Amino acid sequence: MNQANKDSRLGMLSALRHGNFKAFWIGLVVSVSGMQMFYVIQVWLVYHLTESALQLGMLGLARAVPSIILGLAGGVAADKIDQRKLLMFTSIFIFISYTILATLTLTGSVKVWHILITVFVVGGFQAFDQASRQAIFPHLIPRSEMLKAVALNSTVHPGSRIYAPLIGGFFIDYVGTPIIGASIAIYVIALTYVFFCFQLSRVRMPAIPRSAEGNGFQEIVNGLKYISFRPIFRLLIATSFINAFFGMSHLILAPILVGSFFGNASGSAVAMLFSMEGLGGVVGAIVGGNLSASGHFKIHNIIVLGAAFYGVFLVGIAISPIYAIVAILELLSSTSNNLFSVIAQTTLQTQVTDEFRGRVMGIWSMTYSIMRPFGQLGMGAIGNTLNAPLAIGGGGLVVFVIALLGCGRSNELRSLKNS
Repeated sequence: MNQANKDSRLGMLSALRHGNFKAFWIGLVVSVSGMQMFYVIQVWLVYHLTESALQLGMLGLARAVPSIILGLAGGVAADKIDQRKLLMFTSIFIFISYTILATLTLTGSVKVWHILITVFVVGGFQAFDQASRQAIFPHLIPRSEMLKAVALNSTVHPGSRIYAPLIGGFFIDYVGTPIIGASIAIYVIALTYVFFCFQLSRVRMPAIPRSAEGNGFQEIVNGLKYISFRPIFRLLIATSFINAFFGMSHLILAPILVGSFFGNASGSAVAMLFSMEGLGGVVGAIVGGNLSASGHFKIHNIIVLGAAFYGVFLVGIAISPIYAIVAILELLSSTSNNLFSVIAQTTLQTQVTDEFRGRVMGIWSMTYSIMRPFGQLGMGAIGNTLNAPLAIGGGGLVVFVIALLGCGRSNELRSLKNS
């Protein structure tokens, strides 16, 4: 009784009572914070060197291409290989990649192609990294606390975007010259992956049944078939892809939005938009987890309203004439998107079998590793040819329509019961 009351008060934080999950989660927070810092640093650095919306979009292409080539293979690897060891391996090579870029930046030798190659190489390692991160944590937590663990994990990316971009902006604006500040920030980012390795070394993995040895290509095909035969899986993953491509990609144009208000792309002003998006994501994760757990709101309604309002708020960002309003709408749009994301991920994690978990969550992670980067390329191209508000507003309209026509009319989603 007392433990139940304590867990109720702690909410999703009660998942941290489990030592293995706690060690993993703390390492995840630190490494993702580094990742979020780098998003701001790379955007600022490319715009500082080129002042080109198209070059900003090329960052998305550089991140997406290795994910396309290796993304599904990363899911297969997560099902066949010790996920903890795989994460440690990828983290070491990401550390090396960022250290090289930091040194080039510090010495004043950095070029746009250095940044693009670094993003490309890191994207390749992250194709394996992201699938394993999604697949490992359900084995570190009791199934009864899956919703709490998913909600807590869903706060990591948006939560780190509250403070990590501001730290990156601080380095740029206040630590030596902007270039020196950016280089020091990249060194710090590299070290966050060393810390993640240390935390992973403390995790003790349970015995996990692996899929039988077989042809890698056939394993990928089997994973795609597994999803294709499950309408709810197809719908949730497709909607997440749409949200990422047409919606989540819009912040690649943050320097241009900031420049339209202030005349220059201040590192701190750009970082603030990323931070507001992060704060909204945390709010969305917390509210989404609590709404579903309460049983007072149907899963179908949370998913539809979250995705639909995400599109509405994106349109608001596009037409807003004031920076402060844009910042507030960033918070609201991210809250809506993460309402959708938390419930969608929980649905996938509770319904997928362990044999296919790595492949299913690897495909889900393409939301971030492929669809958002490709969307960034599209945003950059439209922003360069026409203008940034048109690119963002058009994307928001697509998100809104798909939410209503796809999720809103799904009988399969209507049949889902709250956990």
